[in-house]
Amino acid sequence: MEYRVSKKEQYFFHNNLVCVVKALEGVYTTIDLRNDRYVTGKIVRVDGWMNVDMIDAVFCDNRGSYRTFSDFFVKSRSIRYVHIPKEYPAMELIEMHLAGMKRVKPKKKPVTFKRSRAQKYQKETLQSLASAEAQPGTSKDP
Repeated sequence: MEYRVSKKEQYFFHNNLVCVVKALEGVYTTIDLRNDRYVTGKIVRVDGWMNVDMIDAVFCDNRGSYRTFSDFFVKSRSIRYVHIPKEYPAMELIEMHLAGMKRVKPKKKPVTFKRSRAQKYQKETLQSLASAEAQPGTSKDP
């Protein structure tokens, strides 16, 4: 299933450090939670608010007991730290992720009669100003 990204999420990917975690998709890592627990697993998907979907996850609580999950969801507000593996330097992750993101080009507005007429008048005005400056006797110096 293809996940559609909203404009607000795109903004967060480009302007926050969410892109570091997004670049870790497909990598096994550990996420420390705010309640002194942690989850280790493979990151499948990260959205713009840093909600994380993981597979093959192992959850460890603060008493030291482990539970395995085939799918695990971590809500962004419960994340304290995301461990970045040593094989993936943070700056390279950021550059790699931002280089791979698609930038949406703005759509061209259709050329209407009003727009074409305004462009025509603007060109004529600029040409008349350029020709008036080129003629030596037409300057209005005091």
